[in-house]
Amino acid sequence: MNPDVSKSAQFPDRLSFPGRLPFLGINFLVGDIQTGIMPLLAVDLAYSLHWKAGQVGVALAFGNLALLLAQPFAGMLTDRLKEKRWAFFIVSTLFALGCLSLLGRPSTLRVFFAQGLIGVSTALIIPFLSAMAMGLTGKEHFPRAMGLAQGANHAGSVAGALVVGFLARHWDPPVVFLFYGVSSFCAGLLALRIPRGSIDPLVSRESRPDGAILPLQNVLKIPVLLFFLTVLLFFTANTAMLPLAGEKLANRMPEPPGEVIAWAIVVTQAVMTVVSLLTPRIVRRTGAWKVFIFCLLLLPVRGLGLSAASTQSGILEIQVLDGIATGILSVLLPMLAAEIARGSGRFNALIGFLGAMISAGGFLSQLVAGQLTEAAGTDAAFLVLSAIAGIAFLFGIAGGRKGWASSTASPLEPISPSEG
Repeated sequence: MNPDVSKSAQFPDRLSFPGRLPFLGINFLVGDIQTGIMPLLAVDLAYSLHWKAGQVGVALAFGNLALLLAQPFAGMLTDRLKEKRWAFFIVSTLFALGCLSLLGRPSTLRVFFAQGLIGVSTALIIPFLSAMAMGLTGKEHFPRAMGLAQGANHAGSVAGALVVGFLARHWDPPVVFLFYGVSSFCAGLLALRIPRGSIDPLVSRESRPDGAILPLQNVLKIPVLLFFLTVLLFFTANTAMLPLAGEKLANRMPEPPGEVIAWAIVVTQAVMTVVSLLTPRIVRRTGAWKVFIFCLLLLPVRGLGLSAASTQSGILEIQVLDGIATGILSVLLPMLAAEIARGSGRFNALIGFLGAMISAGGFLSQLVAGQLTEAAGTDAAFLVLSAIAGIAFLFGIAGGRKGWASSTASPLEPISPSEG
């Protein structure tokens, strides 16, 4: 029997599966730590430790570089590991250790060590969460599972940002990193609450029933590579916009910088929570390519708006566009990876490569934005990032015409599971 079909048949009426609450709880906690730590670290380094904008950009870029280098291997490792629960616990503990390394007044060396540890552990967290969703529910229910997971993820970001805002007002900024460390460790403990054996190892990697694995070159075709390039350009333009918006807000508001960035995250993540829950239905009615192009179009509009915005309310209102685009993509990109990987056994490897494009974009974004901000100011950085976003939009249109959304592995001779 096809394990994917058997999984689907178990949940015909509502998406209920073994370990549902722990899985959503993990996403709630992980959404908080993944979203907030980079922009809050940027603010802490700039305003508490008095680092220059260029130094902050290099530090954040280093974390993204560690994430970038680890991501492809993380995806392939996730495909190979059958026991996802204990592996996730170990990874979340490493993330917590990275957060704890930022306590006090860390030296430059300690900041870079923490960024490396956080980057590598995040590289593993991302494919593990996708593998859990696929392995617990099967492909038919995977879009709904990702919608729920990302809804919990963004809701966790909102709750975490509210807590961070409270902590930033009443305690020293470094206590925020303690909060993130505890959240990460608790996420690891929740993974152990998922029933043993409930995550199907074949289903979790989009494999055939016989466990055969297709060579990667059969999956990574030209249209798929063009899709990856589009994602790279999108996140090159996107990643630095929230920290830059936080810095622009901080210069216009009397509140502590940590509280300022927390409110920027709240606005963005509140929108993302609602949008991610609606995304599976939107994609079903509109089509994945059209939805993807719409997200690409929103980014240059957002960048231009942030460059022109001169008031607190204006900056926060424009962040709604970030919530819409990123909320959709948080569900849509794994869906597209699952579609490309179907039957190949390479789902988590593709998630890893996709994550590498996101990380490479983040690395370039922080590096470019930090240098531009120091040389020409925040508004000029927004304009350059908007131009990059416009190029991503054009690549997205070209890629859609080449049919990347329907590109799948060719039915060539599979390799054995031991080779995969």
